Parts: sequence; structure tokens; C-alpha cells
Amino acid sequence: MAHQLEALRRCNGRDFYALFMEQGTGKTWTILADAERCYMAGQIDALLVLAPKGVHTNWTLREVPEHLGVPCVAGAWGTGKRLRAELERLLRPRDADEVVPLRVLTMNYDAVMTKDGWEFAVRFLRATKAMLALDESHRIKSPSAGRTKRVMRLRPLAQIVRIATGTPMTNAPLDVFSQFEFMEFGLLGTTSYRAFTAEYADIVPNDSHMMKNLIKRNPNAAFAQIVARNPDGSKRYRNLDKLQRIIAPHAYRVLKRECLDLPEKIYKQHPFELTPRQRTMYETLEEELRIYLDGGEIETVDGIAAMTKLQQITSGFVNIDGAPMLLPAKDNPRIDAMLEVVEDLTGPFIVWARFREELRQISAALSEAGISAREYHGGTSASAREEAVDEFQSGAVRAFIGQPQAGGIGLTLTAAETVIYYSNDFNLGTRLQSEDRCHRIGTRHNVVYIDLVALNTLDAPISRALQRKTAVAAEILGDRGFTPTPEAVEMGQN
Repeated sequence: MAHQLEALRRCNGRDFYALFMEQGTGKTWTILADAERCYMAGQIDALLVLAPKGVHTNWTLREVPEHLGVPCVAGAWGTGKRLRAELERLLRPRDADEVVPLRVLTMNYDAVMTKDGWEFAVRFLRATKAMLALDESHRIKSPSAGRTKRVMRLRPLAQIVRIATGTPMTNAPLDVFSQFEFMEFGLLGTTSYRAFTAEYADIVPNDSHMMKNLIKRNPNAAFAQIVARNPDGSKRYRNLDKLQRIIAPHAYRVLKRECLDLPEKIYKQHPFELTPRQRTMYETLEEELRIYLDGGEIETVDGIAAMTKLQQITSGFVNIDGAPMLLPAKDNPRIDAMLEVVEDLTGPFIVWARFREELRQISAALSEAGISAREYHGGTSASAREEAVDEFQSGAVRAFIGQPQAGGIGLTLTAAETVIYYSNDFNLGTRLQSEDRCHRIGTRHNVVYIDLVALNTLDAPISRALQRKTAVAAEILGDRGFTPTPEAVEMGQN
């Protein structure tokens, strides 16, 4: 396609480059074509791809055999002596007159955190002239994460680097720092994340009411950089036009709506009421998790933990004699809401849920309703994952039930006509990735996305937060013609 050829043109001759290509626009093909070109030019003789777990095997099982047209040998990192022995062939010494094939190694990000994985990645890069490509590079967005630090240490061992993701900013503009720092130290004007944050975010001053209270409880808070918020609760960033100008020469942005003739995305909500018991628990916990500060500001003790506990209550997690329990399906209004939606559906559908316990209850409820389904989550074996996708795509089962964190990346689920979000989190990348499992090349029908929303809870603020993050990311990446859809605006107003 024209956009993929343009991406190749822009990568040509570059030691580092970012492919910010939305899901389904062919970034995998582009990386492989770029690697093939560099191999034929004698610039590299190997390719190391770091990708999310499960996605890394898809590279070697499907993408490499289909798209590479040069002699190659490929292997995906995994456990077991037999597999490790097979991977050693990638490093086999070659005779002087032997054509050295393009050696392709794919690993998941967590593998480089293990001793064996890290040592093999280093050996591979030192023994070859390699291109190092990060698939879904937003996985290294946190500078302090051990994963990010490990990946950064691999960078000097590669000849050429590429980063690729459709969602480089999953939570905030600050997410781009580590990704560009990986490509080239100081590429964004500083090697200090603290200085970068100060440049592009409005930081709450230490003499504010909120900071004084935080510092009083914890003196270390004086060194924290807390981003100020607008009246609507969104975080306040600045100089985004400057950041966009710095990023532009080193990245190519591709949007599906610009290059693919895909059907519409249609967004809907299905509201429901909590039970009286849930409502009491929700309001009590909400009150306990807040600290009221001078000036009328409100700050949670631990925002992520607080939101997780509140969201669990809306999904039916309750405390019984001090132990967390899940309401029986017959008493769980969120299950009832899902079944009400499913009752009106005629075709195949996906249900995404955040918590493993939710998946079990969803699966049992659908089974009782006579609907065939397969689960896909972090505990699903590799072979079962492949079977779940194949059976759903072939029509052998009607429903695909998954965790977006596990199944929302790298899968093709174009059989789905409807996607139900049983529960969400605040991560924009997780949401967009999971949406696009069924809205990509091969989609022939409109896809309806339905959010289950517990009235007067954090479900609606999550929708608003995701919409705001989409708008900020669009501004920085220069997404042309971006406007929130009427459905998305409606979602944010409920």
C-alpha cells in the first residue's frame, strides 16, 4: 500500500526511526520490508524484535514466512531445552563461502528481564550486525521501570533501531520520552526525564495547599512532580506544539481512516444500577479513600489502588466477613446487564473484562445461556490461545472472552460484529488496541462497541479520561482532521 511504501522511504538511510502506525495498517510488514532492504544492502545480517508476550511468536509463525523474501532463519524465544537448542542455530558459525541468511529472533519484553533471556539477547546482538525493533514500543514508556532500563542497555549493541506502535502515548505526552531516548540519547532536547516533565507539564508548586499537606505526611513528596489539573479533572500540559515539532522529523504517523476503507466504529453504552448493598459499599469506600485538603482540592491516597477497589465493587466484588467475594451471577447487576445486551445480538461477539474473576463468571453465565465461548487471558497456554482465536474466527464458537492486557494486542478477531466492554481501565493503549482487534484489514461490517456503565460511578469518568487522552495524543502526533466522534462525546458526558 502507498502508506507502507512511504514509511519505507522515510526509514531509508536512517539509523533510528519511529513508525507510529495505527493497528491494522501494516507496521509489521513495514519493519520486515525495511529489514530485508537493509540486509540486501549489507547493513545488517540479523533482526531482533521485542514484542508483547504471544505477539512475538506470531512474528515467526506467520509474519516472517509470509513477508520475507530473502534467505532467513527465524526463532521465537521460549522455555525448554529443546527450543533453546533450536535457537542456537541462529548463532551457528558460517563458512566463508556460505550465504549468511537474515537471522530473526523474536522475544517478549519480559524475557529480557530473565537471566537466560537477557544473556541470549546480548549474545545475539554482539554476534551479529542487527536491527533492533520494538513492536508496541509504548511498553517502555516508564523510564523507571526495570523493563525500560534493560531495553535501553540493548540499544548500543544494535546497528539500526526502529520503534513501532499505534499508541505512543497511552496515558500522557510524557510517555514518548523513553521511546525517543531509546532511539537516540537526548533526541528530545534532554536526557533528564525530570527536566522533560518540567518542560511539558504544569507542575503543582510545593507551596500549594495540596503539596504542603502531602509533604507534611511524607517529606519525600517535596521531590515529586505532580501534574496540575484543569477544572474538569484533566491533567494540564503545555508546549505541546514544540514537542510535536521535535518529534515530527523522526516519526511517521499513519491513521487507519487515511489509508484503509474500513466500516464505521459505532459506540454505545448500556447503563445499569448497582444493588443497594453495592451502592453503600461504593460510597463508603469512596469517602474513605479521599483526603480533603485546604482550598477544596481532593487527592486520593493511592489513585490506582483506589480506582481498582471502586471498580471491583461495581463488578460485584464485596467483602463477606472480611474476605473479598464475587457476587453470584444471579445477584450481579453487571452480569445481568451483559446478558441483556447479548440477548439482542445475533452474530459473533467479544467480551473484554479487566479482572480474571470477571472472565470466569462471564464464561459461566454465557455457558448457562447456551452460548459457546472461549477464554483468553494471562493464564491461557500458548496452544489454547491459538485454538481460541482459530475457533472464534472460523465460527466454531460464538463468543471470545478476554483480558485486553493479554488478548488486546496482536490478534485478529475480525469475525466479531459487537464488542462488549464489561469493564475498563484508564489505559488508552489497552482500549485502542483491544478495539482494533476486530477493526482492521479484513473487517467487512460495522463494529458496535458497547460499554457497560454502572450509573453514578467511576465508569463514566473512565470514558471521559480516555477521550481526553485521545485528544492530547492527536494534537502531539499531528493526527489530521481529528475530532471526537459524537458517540465518544456522548460517552464522556454521561
